[in-house]
Amino acid sequence: MTIKDIEKNISDWVTIGIATKNRWQDLQVTLEKIVDARLANVPIIIIDDCSDEPCPLDNSNFPLKLELYRFSESRGYITRRNQIAQKIKTKYYLSLDDDSFPVSGSLAKAIEFAESKNNLFCVSFPIYNPILNAYQNYSLNPETYQVRSFIGCGHLLHLPRFYEIGGYCNELIHQGEEMEIAARAFQKGWYCYHFPNFSIHHTASDIGRNWHRMDFYGARNNLLWNDWFVPRDLMLIQQFRTMASRLWLSLRVKRLGQCQGMISAASEVGKFKQKRSSFSRSQYSEWKKLPQS
Repeated sequence: MTIKDIEKNISDWVTIGIATKNRWQDLQVTLEKIVDARLANVPIIIIDDCSDEPCPLDNSNFPLKLELYRFSESRGYITRRNQIAQKIKTKYYLSLDDDSFPVSGSLAKAIEFAESKNNLFCVSFPIYNPILNAYQNYSLNPETYQVRSFIGCGHLLHLPRFYEIGGYCNELIHQGEEMEIAARAFQKGWYCYHFPNFSIHHTASDIGRNWHRMDFYGARNNLLWNDWFVPRDLMLIQQFRTMASRLWLSLRVKRLGQCQGMISAASEVGKFKQKRSSFSRSQYSEWKKLPQS
């Protein structure tokens, strides 16, 4: 298999998946940018998580292989991303947000790299916010390297392995699903890698974002992750550190969601005991040494 073979038959290798809600203008820009990136042959599956208004976009305006599914009840992006994965028939799933899109580099080369690694679970990419003029995820060096996890707005998943470990954890509801599934994959000997030669722009629109919800689930899911994966002899100190940092963040932004999320995690932790699969000390040490994404 050569890079030319992948480029010629790229629609057989990868599908783009996008979950959206109330951000049709952002989605239109993303679709236009996918065309500009010469990825019009890649199938695209979009799931609308109960937007207030039906999609106003005319699919005939885009030279894309596009499928759009609309739901009348909101279930959140974690559930919708699992549903996108279930609809994909290719080996790889390029997950984008409705406000993120490729701008440079080669998706075919990213797939070529993925095919070269028999222990690969996911490929992470450099992600830049042109509005803030800052990187959300930057490359530490020009060569591909192993990382702990990946960023939701732009990554390439190895779908057979995603299916094998059960997909994203729906119980998390919102946020943190990438770190949780990456930890489960790591325990099976499947790893995430950062590929610096395929760049994503993330415009990070505030439209449709609920800051209280993000604060709440960010704190809740952080504490739940600790309970599920941190070695038991390190649990108390790690939970204390997490709560202290979340409390400081709550005070700094003057929002109560962080505190409410921590209270929720404390009340729910017993309900999710079956999720506990703690790292060994050596695994945890190896995990902590890796770059984040």
